[in-house]
Amino acid sequence: MKTCESAIQLREKGKVVVADTTLKWLGAVHLQKGVINPHFEVVKKALLRTVKEAMGDKWSEKMTGAWAQAYDLLAIAIQDEMNAEAPAA
Repeated sequence: MKTCESAIQLREKGKVVVADTTLKWLGAVHLQKGVINPHFEVVKKALLRTVKEAMGDKWSEKMTGAWAQAYDLLAIAIQDEMNAEAPAA
């Protein structure tokens, strides 16, 4: 699931739906690679800046909000899955 797909779902359906198997895979991969929660914010800022630069004059504050919301929802779902996958301390 890409953030772009999440943004489209959010716009069209008002929510983001990701298959459980996809979330489990995303959670496992992020956990295996050593991703920690602060990394998600860094990636969000980079993503928003990159898309804004690519869109040029077409970019708007409304688009910033939509992309940020889509990313946040996807990041929270991945983080939840990472927490579920993590070995108990």
